[in-house]
Amino acid sequence: MSKNRVALFEIPASNFKQAKEFYETVFDWNVELWGDEGAMVYTTAVDKELNPIEPGGINGGFYKRKSKGDHPSFGVETDSIDQTLETIEKAGGKVVTPKHAIGEWGFMADFADPEGNVMALWEKPKK
Repeated sequence: MSKNRVALFEIPASNFKQAKEFYETVFDWNVELWGDEGAMVYTTAVDKELNPIEPGGINGGFYKRKSKGDHPSFGVETDSIDQTLETIEKAGGKVVTPKHAIGEWGFMADFADPEGNVMALWEKPKK
């Protein structure tokens, strides 16, 4: 596996049911709604741990839109969010959302590059 690969995407949505119907119809993605919390979006087949099994495959999800400024983003997998955030700040980027737990899936954080582009970091849970 490549280090620091793009591992996920996030799409804001105000109406998850409508987003599900749209993306399943247009792209034939499989969308699993999670009530008002969002949805998991599968663009490719997954293994029993829900990891893509096709090389280069990326899955993602919908999150609740909070403002018109919300936009789709992608997430980069890293072995250590803490270390990566330090490197980001040294390189001129900024921490937007500090490291936080996402249940059994590990941790996430958001950062902005020097141009202001916001992206996510994902760290799998340590086993």
